[in-house]
Amino acid sequence: MKILIIEDDPNVLELVELTFELGWPDIKLIKAVTGEQGMNALESEPPDAVILDIGLPDTNGFEIVKAIRLFSDVPILMLTVRVDERDVVKALTLGADDYLTKPFRQMELLARIKAITRRSHQGDQDLKVSHGLWRFGKTLTELYHGQQVFHLTPIQGQIMQTLIKQAGQFVSAETLAVKIWGEHHAATADDLRVHIHHIRKKLDPSDSKLIVNKPGQGYMFSPD
Repeated sequence: MKILIIEDDPNVLELVELTFELGWPDIKLIKAVTGEQGMNALESEPPDAVILDIGLPDTNGFEIVKAIRLFSDVPILMLTVRVDERDVVKALTLGADDYLTKPFRQMELLARIKAITRRSHQGDQDLKVSHGLWRFGKTLTELYHGQQVFHLTPIQGQIMQTLIKQAGQFVSAETLAVKIWGEHHAATADDLRVHIHHIRKKLDPSDSKLIVNKPGQGYMFSPD
C-alpha cells in the first residue's frame, strides 16, 4: 500500500515517516513538499491514501482537495494546525475524508489512515444494512433514500452503517468511535460531532431530527 504525504514541514515529515516505519512498515511513503509536487505524484504513482497539510508554500490544502476530487476518490486525511470548526467543515465539504490537528499522536495518525482506507476491504462493509427506503449502493460511500443517492466519505459511511443497523436505538459516541478509528483511538467527542454535523447537512439540511443525539446516550438514526 502507498501513502502520499503533501507537507512542507521537515519535522512533520520525519515524524510521519517514523510512525509508519514503526507501526505499519509495509507502507510505502511518498513525500511531496508542495502542492505541485503532490499533484504530480498523484498522477505518476497513484497512492491508496493522501495525508495533506492545509498550509503549503505554493497553495493551500483546500485547493488541492478540490483538484484531486476532479479526477480521483482517493481517501484524504487533512493535517492542520487549524482548530476552527469552519475550516474542518470546509475541508470535509470539499471532499476530504477526515482531519487531524497538529501536534498529533502517532497511533492516532495510524488509526485514522487505516479507517479511511478500510473501504477497500469489502469484509468491513455490510451493504445489506437498510431501514425503510434507506439502503447502501455498491459501497458504504453510496447511501440511497429511494432513488436519491447521497455520496458519503468512508468515515461517514461507517457512521451511517452503524446507526442504520441500530435504527431507533441510541449508539454511544464511544461505540461509534471504536467502529471508525479502532479500539485504541484518540478521537474526541468534537471529532465525531463534526462528522455527524456534516452527515446531517448532506442527508437533509432542514431536518435535524434525522439523526438525534442525547447527552449520555449518544446518537440515533430516527427517520420515522
